[in-house]
Formats: sequence, structure tokens, C-alpha cells
Amino acid sequence: MDDALDVSYQVVDGLFGPGSGVPWWAWIAPLVLVFGKLLMPSAEPATTAAAPAGKKSKKAKKKK
Repeated sequence: MDDALDVSYQVVDGLFGPGSGVPWWAWIAPLVLVFGKLLMPSAEPATTAAAPAGKKSKKAKKKK
């Protein structure tokens, strides 16, 4: 268990630490893009909200 924690600590230190090749602020945009999708509720498309699913349009009735 201690080995797993040591390895994970080294990986995090390599990615975010002071010796990392990528600065800490460069990780903000990818993290916001990944977790922002989960945190923000998705909006329903306007086309599905405009017409109820069970109703048919007048053009569909005329074709019969």
C-alpha cells in the first residue's frame, strides 16, 4: 500500500510540482473543460422543446 502511495505521489509531483515541464496554470484550462461539462447542467436543444414528442405536425396529417 505504501508503494502505491509513493508512486502516485511521484506522478502527481511530476505533473504538477515545481520540477514539472508544464506550469501549474497550464493545467487550469483542460481541467475546467473536463469538469465544467460535469458541473454545468446541459441545456435542452430548442428544437425538442418547441414540439412535444407525441404531437404530429399539420403537414404529417395532410400526407395521409
